[in-house]
Amino acid sequence: MQLFTVEEEYKRIQTFVNTLYPDPDSFQKVISPELQADELNKLKQGLRTEQFFFVVDFVTLTLSHATGLEALGYKDDIFTFRKYLSMIPNGGMLQLITLLGKQTFRMADHTSTSFLSPKLVSNIPLQHANGRTLLLKRTISPWQLNQDGKITAYLSEFVILKEYEGEPLNPRFLDVDPVKEQAYNQIIRQLFANLPAKQNLFSPKEMEILRLYAADQQGSLTAKEIAQATQTQPLTIQGYHKTILTKAKQMFGDDLPVKTARDVSTFLQKNRLLS
Repeated sequence: MQLFTVEEEYKRIQTFVNTLYPDPDSFQKVISPELQADELNKLKQGLRTEQFFFVVDFVTLTLSHATGLEALGYKDDIFTFRKYLSMIPNGGMLQLITLLGKQTFRMADHTSTSFLSPKLVSNIPLQHANGRTLLLKRTISPWQLNQDGKITAYLSEFVILKEYEGEPLNPRFLDVDPVKEQAYNQIIRQLFANLPAKQNLFSPKEMEILRLYAADQQGSLTAKEIAQATQTQPLTIQGYHKTILTKAKQMFGDDLPVKTARDVSTFLQKNRLLS
């Protein structure tokens, strides 16, 4: 996987935004300032010490209404979108998180979107200013829409849960019709499987092995059985196991808590990245 610096990833997001919104000057804001102000008051009044939030203008990639960032050791008034990206602990995880975010905005074109609905909830690791990496629950919801129903700003709410120990992102939708939710999750899984080789290092054969492990709910599948299912020699399967483990750490960081190919399959499945 070709890992990008924070600045490179920021520019990639800018390119994505420019493609998604080629004519932002023509936008008409649909959500009233009064409705937003009322929600901001509710958020501030109910804010606990382990919580913070900010609003992202998705067209300009700027932040507003940042509140509670002292929970991670930062100042609200100077916190930026670039700084937020830099807090994601490694390049592989940064790309995975932004990849899921991009797909969410693509899918928003195919659902009924309104103020604060639907919501995308996921786990996310972020680095505290003191260097510790923490696990947080992040909830993203539409904050501003244009006349075509496209999301032009979104609210990001965070709750600090614990020290990060390699937990999966586990993205899931709230306030979405169950049938559509199932379709969206399938799109996310297919997105990862169809990434170009420079981003998804797993070969088709390795993806096949990972899917077999994912389907083995009893955990009893042997290397010999995988060899038979994939028409491969058992010794070759052992080689695939090693390369799967190596590639997983290349893509998602050396601190990824996996020791076997089955562990990698479980990680991808929990992150809804196996179709």
